[in-house]
Amino acid sequence: MISFVLKFRYLAVIAVAILLVHAIGLLGLAIYRTYEAYHAAFQGGTEAGHTRPGIPIAESVDAALFALVLIVLALGTVSLYLTGGVSDSRIPEWMRVRSLSELKTLLWEAILLVLVMAALTSIMANTDHLGWDLLILPAAVLILAAGLFLKVRVE
Repeated sequence: MISFVLKFRYLAVIAVAILLVHAIGLLGLAIYRTYEAYHAAFQGGTEAGHTRPGIPIAESVDAALFALVLIVLALGTVSLYLTGGVSDSRIPEWMRVRSLSELKTLLWEAILLVLVMAALTSIMANTDHLGWDLLILPAAVLILAAGLFLKVRVE
């Protein structure tokens, strides 16, 4: 019965393939947004309708960081489910995952980075009408960072 159930771990290959397709798509989107942002900044500026070209640049960085989160998740899934405990020297040391808890912590840190960038992008985009609602995402980042700090401190 155990050998039958263990065969299903290779379904992780499908999950990894889907994650990598999404990561490639997000990298393509980030490249396209970067091109559009710099093209508008150097060609027309305010005449082209972009009064603040930093916003599309920040959005492209956000998309690239989210693609990196997906790549980290794909590599963590491969090393956790498919390598059989053998660490591959091609994977950087900080990305070698030996347990689900390590993968969770690694993703927690990566997602915090993406959320910080998303918070900065939303604040940059809404500088004309700042309100209390813009503090929701930074407050969530603060709570998640405190939780990560406490988790690492306990371990």
